[in-house]
Amino acid sequence: MSTDVADVETARAEARRLEAGNPLWIVVFGVSSREFVCFSRASVPFRAIVFAKDPDTLPPRLRAIENSATPPIPSPDNGDMTYA
Repeated sequence: MSTDVADVETARAEARRLEAGNPLWIVVFGVSSREFVCFSRASVPFRAIVFAKDPDTLPPRLRAIENSATPPIPSPDNGDMTYA
């Protein structure tokens, strides 16, 4: 399988951008699957792995998972969380 290095680097940069904008999530780009994969940093009562080929579809799905957690996941925007 041939993979264009420039495309992979562009996708990895997009994954870093998504992670920076969604600090409660770890975001990676799968070279083989060609998908963006998100893992929750917060403890949720269910397996929270979200994936998509189109990165623009991920933020609303991540918010839906965050909003469904009980109790609500603290927001880093409110100073509720500290990152090491």
